[in-house]
Amino acid sequence: LEPSMDNGLEVVYFHRTNRCYSCTYAEDKVRYTLDTFYSDELADGELVFMAVNVQDDANSAIIEKYGAYTSSLYMNKVVNGVDDIENITGIWFLIGKDQEFIDYVNEEIEERLE
Repeated sequence: LEPSMDNGLEVVYFHRTNRCYSCTYAEDKVRYTLDTFYSDELADGELVFMAVNVQDDANSAIIEKYGAYTSSLYMNKVVNGVDDIENITGIWFLIGKDQEFIDYVNEEIEERLE
């Protein structure tokens, strides 16, 4: 799978077909953070958000690219077409803590957007 951009940040949230509270919460708060703080970057394509069902075979290329196998949040900083993919595991400790969750996701994005 080719990078979808030459330079920028892909934020990819993988989820299973049957979704629990934590999984739904995580996607909602990631979306909220992006829409609230990064609407310009989303609009100009510097930042891309995707929610992907990890159990849908149609998504096999992106699942393989990210190495996802269950509900997870990944960020991919693309520089000159080269991927730097990281699994953002800290979100799972912040489920239900709205402000802390949003601040954490915000910091992870800020770090990569520069």
